[in-house]
Amino acid sequence: MSGGASNNILSLTIDELKEKISEEVGRAIEVSLPRFIERLQNTLLSTMEEKIGELREDLTNDRGKSKEKKGCSYNKFMACKPPIFNGEVDLIACQRWISDIEGVFERTHCDASDFVAFGTGQLRGQAKDWWDNLRNERGVEATRAMTWEDFKTPFLKHHSPKAVINKIKEEFMQLRQKGETVDKITGTFMDKLKFCDELVKAEEQKIYYNHTMLRAEYREFMTPSHYESLTDIINAVWEHEIELKRQVERGERRALDENPSPAKKSKVAESSKKGNAKGGSPSCKICGRARKGECYFKNKPCVACGKTGHGVSNCPDKVTVCYKCYQPGHKKSECPELTGKKEGADSKNETPKSNARSFQITAVEAKMEPDVVTGVDFKTVVWLP
Repeated sequence: MSGGASNNILSLTIDELKEKISEEVGRAIEVSLPRFIERLQNTLLSTMEEKIGELREDLTNDRGKSKEKKGCSYNKFMACKPPIFNGEVDLIACQRWISDIEGVFERTHCDASDFVAFGTGQLRGQAKDWWDNLRNERGVEATRAMTWEDFKTPFLKHHSPKAVINKIKEEFMQLRQKGETVDKITGTFMDKLKFCDELVKAEEQKIYYNHTMLRAEYREFMTPSHYESLTDIINAVWEHEIELKRQVERGERRALDENPSPAKKSKVAESSKKGNAKGGSPSCKICGRARKGECYFKNKPCVACGKTGHGVSNCPDKVTVCYKCYQPGHKKSECPELTGKKEGADSKNETPKSNARSFQITAVEAKMEPDVVTGVDFKTVVWLP
């Protein structure tokens, strides 16, 4: 074989070998490529999920921090027109201001740390002077760290003294409807009822006191024991008021004299006294009113004890409440607090009385004494210390 032919065969063999290698490599790549791609995809997906989770956590934290920092701005709080308190010594007005401003806190989602700062910004006049004085006493840092409950305690103590609360309790016990409408007297009743929790606890007691304050035109058609809640009797009174107005419009009833003059009251009192003096109707043992014949309240239960056969005025189980100490069992005139004070005052004011002394002298001796008034013929002269 010549040298040229051998070179051709060698070149062909190398080409075939390269081709063979290429084919094998291609086959190997085809077999391993899907697995490689799958691994690559899994690696990329896991990495992406991890990064996305971290981003979500960071976003959540940032939103939480932004909400905590944002809260309610002062401009948003003022846009709701929070009420102003001038510092009047009125327990009802004080409680209403607290309730109204807490309602603004709730509606604006105000942060609790801003309650005192925003709330005290609505104080004016004497209330503002009180707050400035308290802040000077406790210091700026202490008032900044003060919670809303810490603020309300001295605030209510200063603007609602015990004497005012006792006065409201006494007014509640003596509350009677005169010339007011049902709506007005009911509003007054509810305002004072908030401060009489110690006196009026049960629902039956609330119904009883609400019925007692009404005018006779309403009481005579209503029995407290027929109502289960205070709301029921209030609604019934409103309905009866509407019916009375309709009767007046139809001419079936005279209009109620809402503001009777003092002269008219005295005439009515005098006529009633004359009637009793002339031997009028005797007082009923059940209801205590002057009437003839059978009493309408004979079979009706007493509003105080629920038993029949007597009225509230003659109830043996009726509890007497003192208007001074608000304790049952005695009247205000018999209150130990008042009687104790009177006895102490009387004992302090008592001074020892001196006994009178008398001396008997003659008329001549009387003329000789410079301390004796002469000009009257007398035998006995009395000197008082």
